[in-house]
Amino acid sequence: MAGAKRVIVIGVGNTLLSDEGLGVKAVERLEKTNLPQNVRLFDAGVSLPRTLPLAQGFDKMVIIDAIKAGKKPGTIHRFTLEEIERGQKKKARISLSLHELDVPGMIALEKLVTKLPRQIVFIGMEPASISPGTSLSPVIEEKMESLISRIRREIRGSESVNGGL
Repeated sequence: MAGAKRVIVIGVGNTLLSDEGLGVKAVERLEKTNLPQNVRLFDAGVSLPRTLPLAQGFDKMVIIDAIKAGKKPGTIHRFTLEEIERGQKKKARISLSLHELDVPGMIALEKLVTKLPRQIVFIGMEPASISPGTSLSPVIEEKMESLISRIRREIRGSESVNGGL
């Protein structure tokens, strides 16, 4: 994989609030699969600001999280940081985090002190439930394999420095 982009995949979420933890659970499932050597997985939980500096030296960062965009629970979303920033300027109603400071805000702050990857992608699903509980809702559990497949396609798109993206 000499020409492969280095990719960091970060799972975000609170596993004590059902589907809010789907990013962490996705990373746990990805850990059980055979990923290319250019990929590193991290479970950020609710501590994304502490995890972002680990992204230095990577070409691409993929953040997995619950995403509220007003769609049907289980809908899979993919956004680049640039798309989110444009959407926020247009007052779009996309919430990429159910945490205190939204993920794009955390990244904007971290960019001031850390050299983050040039390419930042968010992949996630509309949650069905953010009630207390450590299990995913049945709707999200049923869609997790589709989410894992989508993340793996994103990673495969990073295998060549010049292509796939």
